[in-house]
Amino acid sequence: MELVFLYPKFLILLLLVPFFIFIYFFSFIYNKKKAVVFSNFEAMERFYDIEFFSKNFFALYVNLAVLVLLIFALSGTGVQFIADTSVFSYVIAVDSSSSMSSDDLYPNRLEAARSGAKKFVELLPIGVEVGVVEFSGDARVLQVLDSSKFKINMALDAVSYGEVQGTNVYNALLAADKLFDDRQMKAVILISDGQLNVGDVPRIIKYINRNKVIVNTVAVGSEEGGVTGFNTISEVDEDVLKALAFNSGGEFFRVRDVEDFDLLFDSLMNEMSREVSVDLSFYFLMGAILMFTLLWVLHNLRFKVLP
Repeated sequence: MELVFLYPKFLILLLLVPFFIFIYFFSFIYNKKKAVVFSNFEAMERFYDIEFFSKNFFALYVNLAVLVLLIFALSGTGVQFIADTSVFSYVIAVDSSSSMSSDDLYPNRLEAARSGAKKFVELLPIGVEVGVVEFSGDARVLQVLDSSKFKINMALDAVSYGEVQGTNVYNALLAADKLFDDRQMKAVILISDGQLNVGDVPRIIKYINRNKVIVNTVAVGSEEGGVTGFNTISEVDEDVLKALAFNSGGEFFRVRDVEDFDLLFDSLMNEMSREVSVDLSFYFLMGAILMFTLLWVLHNLRFKVLP
């Protein structure tokens, strides 16, 4: 395992650590000299709102921890190691059109699609890059390719019904392909009820073949259909989704329950041993925020000396 830094020049800020330690202990000497002027130390403490001779270094430790975590976050800290991971990078494209409000899956198709996608992400091995796109009449990128499952799940939680009516699969795949950039092993997991009403299938197939995008399609819904939020009956169109999968070298799946996403993982996962990179800067930043919050709470509750 190797520790790597995207912006190593920020590591020079670690020199602030000994500087703050020096200032902290220097303050003891400085305050002690000032205290000699006063015979009543308690009055002095109330006046300056400090404790001269406290041997509790908790505040120092927390402040230094916050500083170090922020520096590591700014430096883009990560780790590289050899692991068994997927040969593909994935973009999960979730249909957020109004027909996905149908209730033939509990509680509705969109919620089932979102929960199933999150389950798929949780099953992925470490180091797999995943992006998230939602689409209705237009497409919107919610997460660029990233190996952080926390970020990916947050993006999936943000999937909501689109403001533009319709189901524009072409724009969804266009947005997904742009996320892959120059990556060669790229696969889209398209989760939809297949009710394509913007664009046409031949145009979509021509695009994905030209750009060598593998499209795995997941049909969510039942054969009987379900009632949408507009009180209309919506049925699943398997033909569109099967055509996209077949013509791109992908696979078609029919999902009637969230548990069916287990089959999706087992079928799509092609593992290989390679070097993977995990970006830790986001976690360092979150740790710094939590530590700073802890310090702020303790300070305002006046827990200045902890047992």
